[in-house]
Amino acid sequence: MANRTHFGHTMTDEELQHKIDHEIKMRDGTAKLLAASKHPEQMLEAAKSLLACNSRMIAYMSELQKRKTDEAFGRRRSTEGDQLPCKARVAISDIRIPLMWKDTDHFKNKGDHRRYVVFCLLKIGTEIYDTSLIKDVDRSMTDVTFEDCIVFHNIPNGFECRLEVYCHKLCEDLTLASSHKKIKKKIDKLSGSIGKSVGRRLSGLTDSGILSNMIVGPKYDMIAHAQLTTSDVGDSVNTFDLSLEHTQENPSELPLFGNFCCRLAAQPYCLIEDTCSGFLYIEKVDDEDASIHWVRQWCVLKNLSISCWDCAEDEDWRVPPLSIPVTKESQISDADPSVIQRPFTFHVSSCEYGTIRKQYTLAAENKDDLQKWWDGLQQHLLDQVVWKDVCDTLMKIKPSNQKRLSLGRKVTSTLYDDTPAVIPQKQKCRTASIRLESSNGASTTSNSEFSPLTMMLKKYAADEEPDAPVTRQRSRDSGISSS
Repeated sequence: MANRTHFGHTMTDEELQHKIDHEIKMRDGTAKLLAASKHPEQMLEAAKSLLACNSRMIAYMSELQKRKTDEAFGRRRSTEGDQLPCKARVAISDIRIPLMWKDTDHFKNKGDHRRYVVFCLLKIGTEIYDTSLIKDVDRSMTDVTFEDCIVFHNIPNGFECRLEVYCHKLCEDLTLASSHKKIKKKIDKLSGSIGKSVGRRLSGLTDSGILSNMIVGPKYDMIAHAQLTTSDVGDSVNTFDLSLEHTQENPSELPLFGNFCCRLAAQPYCLIEDTCSGFLYIEKVDDEDASIHWVRQWCVLKNLSISCWDCAEDEDWRVPPLSIPVTKESQISDADPSVIQRPFTFHVSSCEYGTIRKQYTLAAENKDDLQKWWDGLQQHLLDQVVWKDVCDTLMKIKPSNQKRLSLGRKVTSTLYDDTPAVIPQKQKCRTASIRLESSNGASTTSNSEFSPLTMMLKKYAADEEPDAPVTRQRSRDSGISSS
């Protein structure tokens, strides 16, 4: 079987041009949708999509221009035949941006009624994705939480991930001018208190006239950004710095704290895909007479080890009986032909159980297979050296949520809610379980006593025999037994 090392696919110039044409069509369609939209939520989503389309189109055009410039100056060379480290899947999830409201705004519920909508753009190279749109961000929220999991594919080592935070202010006050109908109502009310000629013109305005003077489509402003690299990859949520974009021309009123939390995970393809696979002969020594014999097994190089099975079909359902570690400390060497007579033989020496080094002897079926396995093992070691700690453990990546979640002010939890608080122990729970005596005298808890059918049967039994005492016992049929 051929070597299946995954280096990732690099887009050609023609594919980049097709993507540019696609984004141009998407941008034109989104612009028409934005112009025709009347619902505020549709306009917000369309404006966000338009901004993302423009960002992707600019990224594709910049990459294509860079390639043509390098080709013109002779700086573009072919990497065919070079041994390159594998690429990886990179995922960003659990994004939380804490807010820093004034204590009078958040705790005392004073101040104005500012509301915002917020979303993020995530960029690695020419791959650009947008998060869900968080609506109605106001002083009652302690942080902005995104439930998206953005997954990037074919990302090389040494990547830089740029996170950009965009914001749009909905209105100054929820009680004033929250819709064009309220605007017209205020104009009609004010028209009687000013001059007659001006009042006639104001009172004669229609809804379409008011809307035509407004800005078509909401405008998003980038209020902060952050830069993440390979060194920031980890299996847990970490805190990173957030650079604010406050300027005199465009000051941001959303009170950001200057930090954000997220989980940046990566899966190098050498951990999740086969670097090399095929049949190998493995040397085994008999414990009784110390005789040497060779066993032909199906071997797969993946996830820091060579897993061995009796046949290829066992790979899908059976745990490998033998697993040979291939880590950073492993050594690959040729076998001495004067000691081992079998051709196409090589050694894999690895540390097991701490400092104990064990040597495995393997043999390929022919010269081509020997070269394939030799290149695959060298590639596996190179991937671990380049990706460093990222290759130590296989990080879990959530499936990418392509379907956008409708997130409003309701969030599952916030940083404020997740902060542990000291709860007084004086308060006791006032709820008590109703215990019923079973036939053997044991005390058990039953929720079936409160079902509508059980309550009806109880009432019927009490009406039929008012003088007879009723003993409550558990019954498989009705839960009631009359004595």
